[in-house]
Amino acid sequence: MASINVSYPHQRSMEEARDAAQTFAGKLQAKLGINSHWQDNALMLERSGVNGSMTLTEGLVTVELTLGMMLTPMKSQIEAEINKQLARYLS
Repeated sequence: MASINVSYPHQRSMEEARDAAQTFAGKLQAKLGINSHWQDNALMLERSGVNGSMTLTEGLVTVELTLGMMLTPMKSQIEAEINKQLARYLS
């Protein structure tokens, strides 16, 4: 198993950051079948082979994922895509 930890700074209000995270989660659901639900300021993410969260704080989003064995070889690509999408939705 592999872990991904990404921190991304943002300048949005908490409400704007939450809206952006929810939009991002909708895309993850549509494209990859990743289910999500909110637990306080953390968007919990899960599907077969992926488990983790996207946590919102003032000025920072932290994504923490654990990848199953089948996705471990794609860790660097997944991490790069997370950074790309965070920039897209939070910049």
